[in-house]
Amino acid sequence: MQNPPQHQQAPPQGYPVQQSAPQQPQQGYPAQQAPQGAPHQPYQASYGGPAHPQQRSAYGSHLQYAQAPAPVSVAPPSEQYAPSAQHGWVAAPARRHPRRRVVFEILVLALGTLGVLSSVAVTALAFGVGNSFTATFVALIPLAIVGFAVIWVDRWEPEPRLLLAAAFVWGGGVAVWLSSLLNGAVGTALGSNLAPSMPPEVLPAVFGAPVVEEFWKGLGVLLIFLIRRRHFNGPVDGIVYASVIAAAFAFVENIQYLSSAGDQMAFMFVLRGLLSPFGHLIYTACIGVALGLASRHKSKLAWLWMMPIGYLGAMLLHGAWNGAASFAGGLGGLAAMLVFLNWVPLVIWAIILVWLRKKETQLLAERLSEYVPSGWLVPQEVAMLTSMQGRRNAKQWAAKGGPQAAAAMKSFQKAAVNLAYARQDLYTGHTGIRARQDEMALLETIGRTRAQFKTALGV
Repeated sequence: MQNPPQHQQAPPQGYPVQQSAPQQPQQGYPAQQAPQGAPHQPYQASYGGPAHPQQRSAYGSHLQYAQAPAPVSVAPPSEQYAPSAQHGWVAAPARRHPRRRVVFEILVLALGTLGVLSSVAVTALAFGVGNSFTATFVALIPLAIVGFAVIWVDRWEPEPRLLLAAAFVWGGGVAVWLSSLLNGAVGTALGSNLAPSMPPEVLPAVFGAPVVEEFWKGLGVLLIFLIRRRHFNGPVDGIVYASVIAAAFAFVENIQYLSSAGDQMAFMFVLRGLLSPFGHLIYTACIGVALGLASRHKSKLAWLWMMPIGYLGAMLLHGAWNGAASFAGGLGGLAAMLVFLNWVPLVIWAIILVWLRKKETQLLAERLSEYVPSGWLVPQEVAMLTSMQGRRNAKQWAAKGGPQAAAAMKSFQKAAVNLAYARQDLYTGHTGIRARQDEMALLETIGRTRAQFKTALGV
């Protein structure tokens, strides 16, 4: 193979240029001939993954749909979207897209921030500013542990940061405040009827907290599902939103517990902050997964029966932990509680999450492969987009063309992942016309950003 001219940047080793003819459209799609120079002859044939992604349906047979959405109707990209080394890229006329309304996020941010600050202020007045300052500083450690885990999970398809911030203050502000007001009353009412022989002082923890706290945390996840459905694309998204809300709830609750612990602050920190930092996440994740599965169901009302199932699971796990903590005796009982009610469920959730991520990869490959026959994508791009290593390799390759090329590759990858989920929404029918509009805008972004980094690299 001849070396490329000096003004061109060759793809990294193992990325040979594809010379194959355009593929025939898949069954059910209209025959569309991509124009010369369209991405049937891409800048590289492999991003480090298999050339043909698996074509299996994700999440089981109950999410199979009797009728697929309309074929990809957007015309293949024009010549300007695949510039050769001899001519530059001419920008297409910019489309004006309506700005995303963020009224919901702003309202929740304002209300939630007020709730977080007032909760910490009340704690400081009750137990002293010094104790509360120390407790706040120490509580940041388990928050960081959980936060890094959530960021790692969310890197596959990052959620809007403003929406995550709203979820955080909902958990730490709104959910904490309303739970503190209702835990005692609800716990006493339920406990006196369900377990009249139980000591009254443990009723709020055993019966009140699981019912009330999981309700308010779960309500935050449900509001995101209903109001920001476009950004709620499956079970992994549900776990991310639920985890952010739960992490914030645990953070403020830890401040309260540690401030009131007195001489036992160190023991309380080890127990809550180091040995069981994922407690609230384990409970509320049940609700997140339930709503995530509902987002993939063909029925728009699936959340009405899936949400209660997740809520029940969250209550049972939370109640089991609080009940064991209320009656555990000695170090043996404490160790058994940690192992069987915290660490084992955490390992189970980790296994479930790995399985869900694998299913997300399969779903992404299925939806993106539907754009191959029309010329918008090629199999090698689909393989790259369904592999974290492939994405990193592509970013490193694009960076050889300069910062703008690297930014274009990043935008290309983000738009392609969003395109897959917009396409999935056409299967469920949840967002209908809006998903089709998103599809057209994202395809334009894919073509434009591809042309930008190809021009910069001279390929």
